[in-house]
Amino acid sequence: MPRRVYINGNPAAKTFQHNGLNIELHPDVYEPAEDTFQLLEVLEINPNDTVLEIGTGCGIIALECAHHGAQVVCTDINPHASKLAQRNYIRNKSLMKGSIEIRCGDMFSVLKPDEQFDVVAFNPPYLPTSEEEKVGKWFDIATNGGIDGLEITKRFIEGLHKHLRKNGRAYVIFSSLADRKTFATYVSNAKLKADILLSRWYNDEQIDVYCIHF
Repeated sequence: MPRRVYINGNPAAKTFQHNGLNIELHPDVYEPAEDTFQLLEVLEINPNDTVLEIGTGCGIIALECAHHGAQVVCTDINPHASKLAQRNYIRNKSLMKGSIEIRCGDMFSVLKPDEQFDVVAFNPPYLPTSEEEKVGKWFDIATNGGIDGLEITKRFIEGLHKHLRKNGRAYVIFSSLADRKTFATYVSNAKLKADILLSRWYNDEQIDVYCIHF
């Protein structure tokens, strides 16, 4: 569980341990939750894989990938997240067999046109959200999937053709609060295929990890 560390009697950043990694958290950055660890459970990373993680948050997924020897590029639109991921990379750099480059920006927008990856991972904002349900800038960006919960996921799927290698694999979280047929249509329209790797129920919501590929 996350704990708050005190330095000279003053509260410092909240941190937690995972697989030997020491992860700092930030109040304006999405904290790893059940969906994060479900994604980590099925993520297959080979040494020297090139990995793109979108919406890195605190950087835990990027760190796990680099820990296994991958060359990782991670992005986040939240500047607090980009700085936090950089701090966590420095904090755990001695454990890394690969490398991490952090870029602040919206999804694929910070990539070069010809950049492609063996693995792409994304735990997108997937909660169906009306205007009345929005509560705050960074929290909303981390959770707001638009009216149908798939607004950001759709953009992700459409961007894969350009940045996923032909023999690559993309991992994405899907929630049963969204419409599965709509998700399948987006995948089909992008001329891609999708397989469920792991499903779990949390209260009244089923969370699936999909692998999308050519």
